[in-house]
Amino acid sequence: MARFDIYPNPIPEDRGDFPYVLEIQSDLLYQFSERVCVPLVRADAIPGLTERFNPRLSVDGETVQLHPLGIAVFFASELRNSVGSARAQALSIETALDMLLRGY
Repeated sequence: MARFDIYPNPIPEDRGDFPYVLEIQSDLLYQFSERVCVPLVRADAIPGLTERFNPRLSVDGETVQLHPLGIAVFFASELRNSVGSARAQALSIETALDMLLRGY
């Protein structure tokens, strides 16, 4: 497990709109059993998403968007079989998280 790894959503009933979650927790906190994640939402599921706050990512050929307002915590044991990494989009993800936490 690593920061910016993408996993299938551990909550089966939410996968229709939120098929994946993105781990955003620092790798320095690996010893804890919990992982802070942000859901990735299908682009047409929520109206009014913006590029700065909800950057687009491609996962298995599907376009999804970061949904920082849905931030959640999962046990590491719930996050299985990474389907990719968003490390290449780190700047846009961190910009969205800064907007959530700091307002800019």
